[in-house]
Amino acid sequence: MTAVALGLAAATVCGAAAARADESKSSDKSATYCRLRVHGGILSKYVTFGSDKGRLGCPLGIEQPARGGGRMQQFDGGSIYWSKETGAHLVAGRIRELWQDNRGEAGCIGYPTDEESDTPDRKGRWQHFQHGTIWHWNDGKVSAVC
Repeated sequence: MTAVALGLAAATVCGAAAARADESKSSDKSATYCRLRVHGGILSKYVTFGSDKGRLGCPLGIEQPARGGGRMQQFDGGSIYWSKETGAHLVAGRIRELWQDNRGEAGCIGYPTDEESDTPDRKGRWQHFQHGTIWHWNDGKVSAVC
């Protein structure tokens, strides 16, 4: 185990998380929301969250390239990141802040592999990434395992 200081006083320890494939921008699926296009796997995930009428609201810009051949798009309520290895997943709130402060998909923890969930004891939220997990506790503490 190695400890590395991350922003917001988080600790890092070695671990792993599962991955899965999904559609890329090259897919012919696309739609326009709030006058901006949303494509492929990002579109599929956006629709599952209710598109512009749901939690994410409108796109804030067009889809952008992300590290390692991935893609990302920002929305009012969070960002969706896609990679061939992980598929498309939402990252939002304090977990997204910590993740982005530590180089996001280019950092030690990699791309998200699922969506944020309540911790088993309901005292916080957690999300898995390619190389670990980030927790945000209700008392404001944040920790990461990667």
